[in-house]
Amino acid sequence: MDIDIAADRVDDRAAALAERHLALDLEHVRDVDADGVACRLYRPYAGAPVALYVHGGGWVFHDLETHDRFCRHLADATGWALLAVDYRRAPEHPYPAPLDDVETALRWLRGHAGDLGVDATVVAGVGDSSGANLIAGLSVRDPRALDFQVLVYPPLDAQAETESRRTEGTAQNGFEPAEMDWYWAAYAPTAQARHDPEVSPLRAADLSGQPPTLVITAEHDLLRDEGEQYAAALRGAGVSCVAWRSLGTTHGFWRRPWEFAESVSAVRLVAATLAGLRP
Repeated sequence: MDIDIAADRVDDRAAALAERHLALDLEHVRDVDADGVACRLYRPYAGAPVALYVHGGGWVFHDLETHDRFCRHLADATGWALLAVDYRRAPEHPYPAPLDDVETALRWLRGHAGDLGVDATVVAGVGDSSGANLIAGLSVRDPRALDFQVLVYPPLDAQAETESRRTEGTAQNGFEPAEMDWYWAAYAPTAQARHDPEVSPLRAADLSGQPPTLVITAEHDLLRDEGEQYAAALRGAGVSCVAWRSLGTTHGFWRRPWEFAESVSAVRLVAATLAGLRP
């Protein structure tokens, strides 16, 4: 598959910057260095509980700017501060570099919560697409790292052969299997890496220690079945897990609440879920 990485990265950033004037103002937004990992803190008020936010983009695309408007919206809607992670991206930096950066940022967050004016008594992890994979991978690496995880249409098995991959992976839905395969190859270029449960959490032998989880899937998304299979596997392992499928939607709907009512509903679900975790 032929993708011009540099051009697409520039286009993503340009589009996000063009929308900057539409973004919400929060009480406090600033860029921080989390032990060498670039991050951005979104704080709706001093002392807010905090979540780690990991953006999607196939481990290749997107950054703090492409998700800035949505992170502001999510922090405002939930009342939770977010530490958004600008992890190193593939293919220049394949696994484990992106996952290592997420782990480093979380460790730094817990150690500097007071300086940041947030309450890290309970830390949730929230990710969309490949960002959700990194959240799930971090929990596989260290089941005690996060107190809760929100996984929005996550890719969870580099070798997946599912019905949704066969039936929903179409150009009409905007996301085809060949594209997903290209992303997997960029992030996990070796067979050994693709079979590692940190990369493919659905392949983990024991999920019993995973944190409570909310999985959000889109009906017309080739990744739908992976997310729902993971939710079932977590519940089968005794983990508290809720799965919510957004009907009529495709991959990517989550971070456009100003366009899609389904995104508004998903954000409200996340807000209500996080409200029950407040320390």
